[in-house]
Amino acid sequence: MITHNEPLLPLDAIGTFECSRWRNALFRRFKVFRSHLENHYRWLATQHSYVEANRWLGATAEKMKLGGTGLTIDADQQAVSDYAKAKSKACEKLIHDAYRRVGTEGMLLLVRNEVNRTGISFPLPEDKEPTKEQKVAALARLCDACWWRRKLITWQSRELEAFARELGFVCRKTGAYISNISFARRSDRKRSNRALLEKLQAENELGQTYTLAELADLSVSNPAIRRTELMVRMRGFENIANEASEQFTGQFYTLTCPSKYHARSKSGIQNPKYNGATPLEAQHYLNTVWQRTRAAWKRQGIEAFGMRVVEPHHDGTPHWHLLLFFESTQVAPATAILQGYALEEDGEEPGASEHRLQVVTIDPSKGSATGYIAKYISKNIDGYGIDADQYGLDAKNSAQRIEAWASVWGIRQFQQIGGASVTVWRELRRLDAETIDASLLAQLIQAADNGEWDHFTELMGGAICPRNERPVRPMYLAKAEENRYGEIIKKLNGLFYCSSQIVTRLHTWVVSKVAATNHEANIDSVAPDGLNEFDPVFSFAPEGRTWSSVNNCTG
Repeated sequence: MITHNEPLLPLDAIGTFECSRWRNALFRRFKVFRSHLENHYRWLATQHSYVEANRWLGATAEKMKLGGTGLTIDADQQAVSDYAKAKSKACEKLIHDAYRRVGTEGMLLLVRNEVNRTGISFPLPEDKEPTKEQKVAALARLCDACWWRRKLITWQSRELEAFARELGFVCRKTGAYISNISFARRSDRKRSNRALLEKLQAENELGQTYTLAELADLSVSNPAIRRTELMVRMRGFENIANEASEQFTGQFYTLTCPSKYHARSKSGIQNPKYNGATPLEAQHYLNTVWQRTRAAWKRQGIEAFGMRVVEPHHDGTPHWHLLLFFESTQVAPATAILQGYALEEDGEEPGASEHRLQVVTIDPSKGSATGYIAKYISKNIDGYGIDADQYGLDAKNSAQRIEAWASVWGIRQFQQIGGASVTVWRELRRLDAETIDASLLAQLIQAADNGEWDHFTELMGGAICPRNERPVRPMYLAKAEENRYGEIIKKLNGLFYCSSQIVTRLHTWVVSKVAATNHEANIDSVAPDGLNEFDPVFSFAPEGRTWSSVNNCTG
């Protein structure tokens, strides 16, 4: 973050009367960053001239525009909602008028240009001819304020955080992992989400009723459940490696981006090599390295299984931790391939060979592989069992900030490498083994119920087995009802076992408001589009239709 310790000119003494009116209008518009903008403007005017300060402020104002929407990156949610409603109505009018004047294809071209002008991508691919159903669904989205609001909020959140990161608001000294601005916004949204879930209930055909908050607490949305499941799966993988007839070796890799992706040094000083990349672009770089590595491993017959954890450096730049098990004879070539791709970009820069890829071979005599990765899982979920993170900050607070970081940038924190389907594992726990005739299926249910990931994986064909050769696969069926855009969507409904279909989603649930008591606030003002933004798990019908989620849970 830029700081100025020397005496600065007062704003009133800088520039002309016209300059004062112009800059004050901008300062009022950008409320969130106003203090920083004013201080840096005064510093530039003091050190250089008010002309230089005006040039900087003008360029900064352009950066703070949200594309061609007329909004700013720090506009409040009401302004975003108002724009979304206005834009959806304008698109509806444009679609009808253009269709009458120039027909379907001409109308699509005009609408596409109008949407792209705002900075949001038109919801139809350009590389292939869409079907009639896809065109209808795309136009329905453009007429939906909810769709616009979701797109705008995601875009705005990332642009705001990128700008805050550029200003130095994201580092261990000012706000580790994520800026305080974005963290506060994320925290507010989570509180609003929770309040909505507590005021909505799901009821099935048997009369069983639960609030959505209660159902969320019983799922992997609950940090404790999420952490426990990841640890169970990781321990299962380790047991498989230890008990296999082949000799397996565990490798712990830490994969980091080139220096140009890092905005700040450990001390918080701006990195002179920084190229302006966002954490999402840095994540794309790491994904590319991983994809090339996996392809090369496949060509050489190298197989691995384990877990990947993505976490941010203090400045928000992601890095990966990978705990993988290989057949011992494949460890050396696998590591050499990964290191080659890790150093392919800017591999000659100072420190690249030491820091770009760090390798630790797991020694069972010194501790378990699961214990090695446990702290990385915990500090990226809830900080359980950890006092402080690697920067000496409170681990629980850091975990909340890391979760907010992952949410803003849309980065997947954990990914299983190899192994059996987690979806099958979860769906089997909805069934009762005593009601199943098939011996293998009953054993799989028991293994899933007992949390025996190693036994479950072996019954499913082992840690290294193609998906199409596993005995049980998820079953996705088209829903009987359309979504709000007229599309027939596929929904998880059960499992395929050999030639049989096993339904695991047994109940039909209807979502409604919890009956309000006298002291509770009336929530009639909450719009359905807010529900879609906060909880994407449940699908709600457009306004005027019953909100329902068919076969969504068993209770």
